[in-house]
Amino acid sequence: MIIKKDNKTGKWYFRIDVGTDPKTGKRKQKYRGGFPTRKAAQDELTSIQAQVLDGSYFEPSIEMFEVFLNRWFDGIYRRNVEPTTAESRRHIVDKQIIPYFDQKKISDIDTFMIDEFYEAKLEECLSAGYIKIMHSILNQTFKKALNWKLIKHNPVLEASPPPVKNSKIKGLWTKGETKQFLELVTEKSIEIPYILGIFTGMRRGETLGLKWSDINFETGHIHVQRSLARTKNQGLYFKNVKTESSDRIVVVSDYVLSLLKNHQQRQETMKNKLGESFIDNDLVNCTLDGKPIEPRNLLRQFQSLIKEANLPKITFHDLRHLNATTLMALGENPKVVADRLGHSRVQVTLDIYSHVSTELQRQTANKFEQDFFRDNVQ
Repeated sequence: MIIKKDNKTGKWYFRIDVGTDPKTGKRKQKYRGGFPTRKAAQDELTSIQAQVLDGSYFEPSIEMFEVFLNRWFDGIYRRNVEPTTAESRRHIVDKQIIPYFDQKKISDIDTFMIDEFYEAKLEECLSAGYIKIMHSILNQTFKKALNWKLIKHNPVLEASPPPVKNSKIKGLWTKGETKQFLELVTEKSIEIPYILGIFTGMRRGETLGLKWSDINFETGHIHVQRSLARTKNQGLYFKNVKTESSDRIVVVSDYVLSLLKNHQQRQETMKNKLGESFIDNDLVNCTLDGKPIEPRNLLRQFQSLIKEANLPKITFHDLRHLNATTLMALGENPKVVADRLGHSRVQVTLDIYSHVSTELQRQTANKFEQDFFRDNVQ
């Protein structure tokens, strides 16, 4: 711990022991130089000595951010999420996050840089919701780096991603438009995926992953327990629904049951006709020869049918919203709606469909007022 002067530069420097390397057991030394005066070097030396003595000294990692992010993502994150989630997040990491923080050490990235990153993405017209996903990835990345003692604190915790506003769900079909669509698909005998979306609120993947063994025709119960998905690496595959609440029982009406029975009979006819050429996966919704339906093909068919019916364009997921908003508008208990949709908490349902619940509260307030001021009330 001797302070010396560099005769070539005229600057002062020092070396100091800051502990031992846990891997080799050898002592670790820290070099500091470039001080204009001996006193400046002494002040820095004293500060580091105090930190070493009280255990607060920290040597930040020199690992590049990209290297660490890839190491964490492929080694830890990927195995803890669904393959579809990993694939979509990998795209965000490669296209948005890594290029922005190119050639930065992980220990050099601070809160200001992260806030600048969010601003840059807003200027690129990316949505607040999309940036929120990037914020989550960054937070998990730096949290793990902190756990591994590569950085002293997580800079994402104090960053300010743009707020995601709860937007009112707009543009859903009216009852008349919905009936018009159902008439078309029923006429073409391709109604089942859309019936399930409209009458049960099932997701696209859930409708395509539904098997006949999941349906109890005697009780009218449908067990939603798997989903059909596709990733670049795995291709088409069946996966368990993502949460415990998503694994649920949905009771359906006699109308839906009758359509399912008719569909089953048509499928049996096709199965007998094709014989061994029919690949029996026990799927409710499948191709003519029994194979799983490509999720994207269902979307293409849906958009083509909308155009044919001359109806306002909506997404397949909007059928789920249509189911929920209709039930809420009818005054159904939000807990029942949440259970049917597979939401983990009732509050999730209320947040998504707040515009409906607000209108119901208004109606309730008016009912109370009318009852209170009736002439025959004592």
